[in-house]
Amino acid sequence: MKKKILSFLLCVAAALSLTACGEQGQTDSSDSLPKINDLELLSGAATGSWYTIGAGIADKFNDNYDGFPMTAIPGPGSIGNVPVIASGDSEIGMSYGPFLIAAQNGKAPFETSYTNLRAICAMQPTAIQPLTTLDIDTFGEFVNGKIKDTLGCYPVGNASTFVIETIFKQYGLDSISAIESWGAKAYYADGGSLSDAWSDRHVAIMMPMQNVPASSVTESLVTRSDGHLFSLDDEVIEKLVNENGFSAYTIPAGTYEGQTEDIKTVALPIVIFTTEDADEEMIYNLTKSIYENKEYFEGVHSSFAEFDPDTMNEGTAIALHPGAERFYKEIGLM
Repeated sequence: MKKKILSFLLCVAAALSLTACGEQGQTDSSDSLPKINDLELLSGAATGSWYTIGAGIADKFNDNYDGFPMTAIPGPGSIGNVPVIASGDSEIGMSYGPFLIAAQNGKAPFETSYTNLRAICAMQPTAIQPLTTLDIDTFGEFVNGKIKDTLGCYPVGNASTFVIETIFKQYGLDSISAIESWGAKAYYADGGSLSDAWSDRHVAIMMPMQNVPASSVTESLVTRSDGHLFSLDDEVIEKLVNENGFSAYTIPAGTYEGQTEDIKTVALPIVIFTTEDADEEMIYNLTKSIYENKEYFEGVHSSFAEFDPDTMNEGTAIALHPGAERFYKEIGLM
């Protein structure tokens, strides 16, 4: 009898032990994701596409960790994000290559150099889409012909205006206002007012910076039946790519109604960046989560249709962070 009782007690103990192990296993599973300190991804205006894109990136990154360590927050944009990240006030930022190069070199629009910046990846491009009602095929024809007409552009200090001035400098013009030396004019206005000026025939040239295709460009071509796209010159495109962190870009014929030829221009890929002292494993996981989730991101924002994960290590303009570089080497991109 004592043996039977002992045997029964041993069975009960074994059962309880298995149950405890099962419960422990479940607890370990739920706690298996690592924990890290909270992070901020600095994007753009709360109503803009960058905030939406940033939120999508943060969402997929958080799958790697316990809780929701990364939060996308509105930021001052492609120029203003740079000093915030460089100072360590936020960890991850969004910008464009030309601004990151300028920041490292301490050139305008920055007043000091930020040498601690490192790239994570380059994403979908935002293209310069030159529009005009003039009888020209390239911007060089406008400059070399010293055509006396009006160029529409965003106010001084706007990121788009800095980009246009960078293009102008490669044409030998030290600023947008340099066109006034031959009798042309520059008309500065925000987006809505600039579109109105185009529609009302107050400006003859614009260089909007948009994803392709852009509804605003479509609308501009509809409101001005004499409007058409034109190209940047090949030698200028080459300089912008080699010296300023742009990417060569072609707007294929047929992208817009009435567009019968390819348009050669430049684009600025969105660059996700950080600082040199950011945690390597965290940056590795962020890079991996971006690379592996194109389909998800396409549902977040339509611009991801142009995102090619297999080229996201290219066109970053500045040196890669070691965590990003390690991932690219592992999958054979470097």
